[in-house]
Amino acid sequence: MAEPPSTDPDRDPGGSTSPAVPSPASAAERPPSRLLGLWRIPFFYGWVIVVVVFIAEFVASGVGTFVTPLFFKELHSEMGWSLTMLTGALTAQTLANAGLSPIMGSLLDRFGARPVMLFGATVAGLGLLMLSQIQEIWQFWFLYGTVGALGLHEMGGFTGPVLITKWFSRSRGRAMAIATLGTTAGGMVMAPIVGWLIASQGWRASWAIMGILVLVLMVPLIILFVRRQPEDMGLLPDGGRAEMNLDAKPLSARRRRFAGTEESWTMNEAMRTRTFWYMVIGFNLVNLSASITVIHLVPFLTLQEGISAQAAAYIVSIRLAGSSASRIIWGFAVEWFPMNACLAVGFCARAMIPLSLALLPYPANVIGAIAGSVLGGGFAVLQPMAFSNYFGRLHAGAIQGAVRPFLTVSTLAGPLLIAFLYDTTGSFDLGFVIASSVGLASPFLALLATPPRRAKML
Repeated sequence: MAEPPSTDPDRDPGGSTSPAVPSPASAAERPPSRLLGLWRIPFFYGWVIVVVVFIAEFVASGVGTFVTPLFFKELHSEMGWSLTMLTGALTAQTLANAGLSPIMGSLLDRFGARPVMLFGATVAGLGLLMLSQIQEIWQFWFLYGTVGALGLHEMGGFTGPVLITKWFSRSRGRAMAIATLGTTAGGMVMAPIVGWLIASQGWRASWAIMGILVLVLMVPLIILFVRRQPEDMGLLPDGGRAEMNLDAKPLSARRRRFAGTEESWTMNEAMRTRTFWYMVIGFNLVNLSASITVIHLVPFLTLQEGISAQAAAYIVSIRLAGSSASRIIWGFAVEWFPMNACLAVGFCARAMIPLSLALLPYPANVIGAIAGSVLGGGFAVLQPMAFSNYFGRLHAGAIQGAVRPFLTVSTLAGPLLIAFLYDTTGSFDLGFVIASSVGLASPFLALLATPPRRAKML
């Protein structure tokens, strides 16, 4: 009988980082999933990972980008900083994310998610505490960029989808949908709470409370429950049994065709395909529209439509409820339909949101944005699923890390351009129309992003 693999949660025996997939025969003899290595659980441990990622995404979005615009009005009034200056903090974070993602992606593949997530939670918590003491705009830029790029990015936004990719193959779509629901749920739940905190306690105390929340909740959760990949626990992706008993419970031919592939491409191989670049360009075009609903929706509602920050927070929560539904829809759809068709529909819906905000009167424009989010709010599922399904899970961290700098082109220039146009013209309308016009080209590129074949590499 083969020796069982090491149960070390972070590394394989001898320091190897390649996930050695057990054979069906040996997998049948392996121990069942155990919680904290002690208590037997009647389901695949990967679903514990899904819960942890959900909580990490919930906290990261609940104290991060989704709620940060709620602070803008207070910072503008008290500190005298313009919208362009405030948006510069988000640009600083994006730049830092772009520079660090390739490094963090390789570290994820090599050492696993636990040390990366633990580092991120610690930095995020301490950084939020320090944000409560800022006096100068450069301090805001530096600390917010650090909180996002070295903190929240590693705790959930970037690490979570990679971790799900490692643990699931055939059920990857639904697992990714459930786990990344934490992002929209966090914004939906925390936006009204943070809005209330800012109104009652002030913006400084609000950031301090958020920092304490991150440290107290996330640090012990990550230490106790995060594991690198199923092979380290003697398991297979999806639990193993389903992989070994396809004849007893077969998938339909259509669903098997679009389920996640286990053919793994290296980062260099992936970047030499046309599919990779069609997706990169397509995501860049539509991300200009996507950034509006995350960064500029609250300023649009408070500064242009004259709504209070707390009322805007409730609108953000409703829109995020639509995005939550979108993730469930796309999480199951990608297991049944071609990935490029799913991307095209999602791209089109997302690109239409700024157009509805600019051209329709209030409150019809808000209703249009919420409706568009139902199909266009699932990027947290579609983006990692597209690269994982097309290029496999073995090098998922390196590929996701390598692609991030390329996906920041529009998220760097777009928000600053729209903020500048608002500061210049007093209206968001022109910027929103430009963003939608550019985004509507993305569905055509998505349709060209068919599954890659090694014979068709550039």
